[in-house]
Amino acid sequence: MTVAVGSLLTTIGTAIVLGYVTPEQIAANSPNLSAQEIDSFLVGYRIVGFVFLTANTVGLLAMRGKTWIFYFVLVLDLVQGIGFLTFDRTSAGLHDLGLIASITTDGGGGVLALVMLGFLVSYRTAWARRRVVTQL
Repeated sequence: MTVAVGSLLTTIGTAIVLGYVTPEQIAANSPNLSAQEIDSFLVGYRIVGFVFLTANTVGLLAMRGKTWIFYFVLVLDLVQGIGFLTFDRTSAGLHDLGLIASITTDGGGGVLALVMLGFLVSYRTAWARRRVVTQL
């Protein structure tokens, strides 16, 4: 349940960030970039954003309890956590709502990944399932 809710929040946050970044905001923060460079950056930024948006929606299937979904979301959230630590939000033109959504999405993904790793280490299996051992 926690993974599904976390995936819902990161999906919403990613959609907000994708809609928030505009060429005008990037131009205001990076006046030395040409219009062509801004457009190129924006295309790449949106492609990566749509990949993350699509990938985050996979996490909504977490309620099914499939092992591959667990590992998929774990890797995705680890990458988002790394993005939280390395991405320069101000040069991308993120302010106000876009900044909050980016921090929530990437930071929340990183926190969710740490929680998932903790349960994976503790239970030694996906989805924190206890193995039942029967004695003969």
